[in-house]
Amino acid sequence: MEKEQINRYIHEQLPSMAAMGASVESVDETALILTAPLDQNHNGHGSAFGASLYSVAMMSCFAAMYLACREHFDSPTIMIRDGQMRYRQPCDQPIIRASCRMPNIRQWEGFFAHYEKAGKTTLSLTSKILQGDDVCAYFDGLFVLVGE
Repeated sequence: MEKEQINRYIHEQLPSMAAMGASVESVDETALILTAPLDQNHNGHGSAFGASLYSVAMMSCFAAMYLACREHFDSPTIMIRDGQMRYRQPCDQPIIRASCRMPNIRQWEGFFAHYEKAGKTTLSLTSKILQGDDVCAYFDGLFVLVGE
């Protein structure tokens, strides 16, 4: 699936992502990177708004899971069950960048095998808000594939 198709899906399913200016910057077998401009997502201090950081980090994980599920299903139904953000330092660069680490092949195989057996399954995904080499925040989320 092309980046533009992913971005279109994200913006159609979650209009708030379009309002934030969020888009997939890159995706490969190791990571999916979602970005959003600071000028649309800042607080009164000139740094990124905490809820925007949470949204971008969570959506990087959601998009990564969606991509993997699309390889098996035409229209997967994915939900977030739980999410936690740990803020380390302000993010004040012009572009907010969230990087979701992709699970390895074995993890995906177990995930889809469990879905086939149980009809739903969960996966824990993590994302980092990066500012150069510095980590501004960590996100951990538990996502659920509940159907096709």
